[in-house]
Amino acid sequence: MSCRARKKRKRKNDTSEGRGPAARLAADVHPPEIPVPSLAEPGFVPSRGRRRIAGVALCLLVLCVLHLAFGTGCGLAKEKKALPRAVMGRVLNEADDGLAGAVVELTDLKTGRKVAIVAEEGGRYQFSDLELTHDYEVKATYKGASSDTRKASALGERRVVLNLKIPKS
Repeated sequence: MSCRARKKRKRKNDTSEGRGPAARLAADVHPPEIPVPSLAEPGFVPSRGRRRIAGVALCLLVLCVLHLAFGTGCGLAKEKKALPRAVMGRVLNEADDGLAGAVVELTDLKTGRKVAIVAEEGGRYQFSDLELTHDYEVKATYKGASSDTRKASALGERRVVLNLKIPKS
């Protein structure tokens, strides 16, 4: 028998016994002595490892739901922080022109604390981050002349606009 004939005969025997290349590959993936359970089988019981994974997944799902419900660290259910209060406006002369460089003084009537700033271009000024529950007084001075004192009440709005008029001296 020639070498070629032996190889051909061997190949024929291998495929007839289910030992061809495809059968060998399937045998390497799932050895015949270890049965592979299928989810479609009626008597299928998951192994301990699968139960453990399912339990961990369930715990993670519960934690995510609690996280969303109580808003720890996410922006969906957080308490809204109260917006700070602001007092702003313009310092004007008798002709309603803005007075840049006028000194604007804000007094907190509850604590007695005073804060002064210089009006910007167009006479604009702004005090921000003020307490919602405090009353404030605002007064402007420019070259020795003063405006009337205006009051911002705690019962008013968060953004109070007070234009201060300085008479000609």
